[in-house]
Amino acid sequence: MKNGYYLSTYLHIDPLDHLLNKIVRHDQNLALFKKNNERIELIRFWELERISGIKEHHQSFASLEQAYDTINLLLLPLGLCLDDIEEIWGTPGLDTTNDYHSLSDYPNLSYHSISHLFSSILLDPDKYHEEKIIGFAVDGGPDGVVDVTERIKKPYYAGCFVHNGKIELFPVESPGLLWGWAMFYFGMKEGTLMALASASNSRAYINYEHHIPIYDGKGYFGKENYFESIYKQIAAFTPADEGVLFNYFDPRFTEEENKISMLMKIIQEASFTIMNLNIDRAIEQFDFNPQDVHLSMSGGFTLNCPTNSYLMKKYGFKSFIAPPCVGDSGLSLGMGLYAFYKKMGRFSFSMNHPFFGENDPIDLNILMKNYEPYIENITPLDVDEVIEDITADPVVWFNGHTEIGPRALGNRSIISDPRSLRMKDRLNEIKQREWWRPVAPMVLDKLADQWFKDYYPSPLMLHTFTIKPEKVKEIPAVAHLDASARVQSISKDQNPLMYELIKHFHKKTGVPILCNTSLNDKGEPIINKAEEAINFCLRKGLNLLYINGYRVSLKNHHDFPERGPKRRRLEIDCFSEVEKKELWGQVNPHKIPLKLLDYYREPLEHVRFLYQYDITNEEDAKQMMNDIRPLMKHSMFTLKGGGH
Repeated sequence: MKNGYYLSTYLHIDPLDHLLNKIVRHDQNLALFKKNNERIELIRFWELERISGIKEHHQSFASLEQAYDTINLLLLPLGLCLDDIEEIWGTPGLDTTNDYHSLSDYPNLSYHSISHLFSSILLDPDKYHEEKIIGFAVDGGPDGVVDVTERIKKPYYAGCFVHNGKIELFPVESPGLLWGWAMFYFGMKEGTLMALASASNSRAYINYEHHIPIYDGKGYFGKENYFESIYKQIAAFTPADEGVLFNYFDPRFTEEENKISMLMKIIQEASFTIMNLNIDRAIEQFDFNPQDVHLSMSGGFTLNCPTNSYLMKKYGFKSFIAPPCVGDSGLSLGMGLYAFYKKMGRFSFSMNHPFFGENDPIDLNILMKNYEPYIENITPLDVDEVIEDITADPVVWFNGHTEIGPRALGNRSIISDPRSLRMKDRLNEIKQREWWRPVAPMVLDKLADQWFKDYYPSPLMLHTFTIKPEKVKEIPAVAHLDASARVQSISKDQNPLMYELIKHFHKKTGVPILCNTSLNDKGEPIINKAEEAINFCLRKGLNLLYINGYRVSLKNHHDFPERGPKRRRLEIDCFSEVEKKELWGQVNPHKIPLKLLDYYREPLEHVRFLYQYDITNEEDAKQMMNDIRPLMKHSMFTLKGGGH
């Protein structure tokens, strides 16, 4: 391979999917690497949601030209363009080679899942080549963009065992599909459901039995859904059933919240069971002692912190390996690392922090000019003043390059004092979240074991620990209702400025912890640019924000005219109504009814139709309608897209 820049892309290009707004690939992203002999460096990582403002950005590009324009826009601040890239991988039509994927190497496993695996197991190539790793890629299901027609024949999820650079891959089960089903069934995000499971004390007297192996989606989304039948039992509970069918309704929650919590406890227990089966099978097959092996996790289910902590505690693995972008938002990372591995064998790579997103080196004079009516003053950061500010009210913290992945890890955060329960209520009010939603603690890594039971490093907020009983009253803002906390450990190497801030807070208060929640509004991606942060503060009534080492004091909030998040600079859906009409005429000239098109392009269905019809051809269009109409009578739409 030549030295130079390589671009890995988890995108999708299709005019019909663009117009129908189909979720073929969600959380689309790109990774820019630089190769210098054996050294591979991650230069920049883009999550399109941060740039478009569309949460979990899934919208397909309407054309190759539109994708080119977008990528060149992203590369421009780096002084690059697509002409400077040696190879492009990951997105058919955009890719410049066809030797980067796993279809020939592992034809019986999903490329999507293998990309998840390699986003984790190759984060430290020395561990890969010199130690033992057990890896699991567990999410809701794969996309079919590269696998195409083969996708429906393959297991969805992959695992691997690595021993001194030798890797064996195999299918595994995933609990992710259960959480994806619950998300759609209840209309609540997985994180909310996970929090509700442990928040309420209500519990149904129903034991989970693992009848159906979850290697794909066939067992849980037909007419008889095991967990839906369980919920129907729970939904019928009345106060008369207390002590018989369930313990009691927790009075802090509504009856519906209690019932959902009962089911989610069962799904959480099912998640433990499924991952136990995966690990126990691997131990039997490869005969290893978990204490000698690193546990690698990837895929969206890895955001289930209770499971990660449960597995580490039960099996005693040597360490936990995961990228900050464990879900589909990290697939371009895995695609890139797999491509380098396939083409180079051993290479050098390091990812010792999560701050690979965009930077916003904003000119403070321009900022002052643009927001003159709303800025009281701008002064250099003073650590003592920061401590005073966060003990009074939450402050916005905006610093350097944004972290990648779904969790705010200290550069795009709202921070506050953990010693006051009022701060938790205030943060949930600002974020428009339920009162019982937990707020994460950022803790100095060297002191974390004094505050949390069974602690081990958790730099990416992927683990839940129980707060030591004698410490709960000292940090009520970060204590979940069951006295657990989703911990982020802060080291000096990972984030020196935040480390110094917490260290100073510890010196002043005796508490080496700050509250941390993500800098974004409800339904909005994490904020990317400084002006988006100012918009947020002025709308939310926050008086102070820190931007790249400066304290910005705000005023005249009531005069600020904007009522929603600031529009972000990338608009993929930028066609006028006239242009959309023209595009519809090009992709559907024979006026196939929208309902048929919608079914034809449903991600779980269109894989088998993709190459059968050219709907711009009149005969093919007629044949497609004749073939699909009877199928629709006997089908029900299921999950909306790969990876949920």
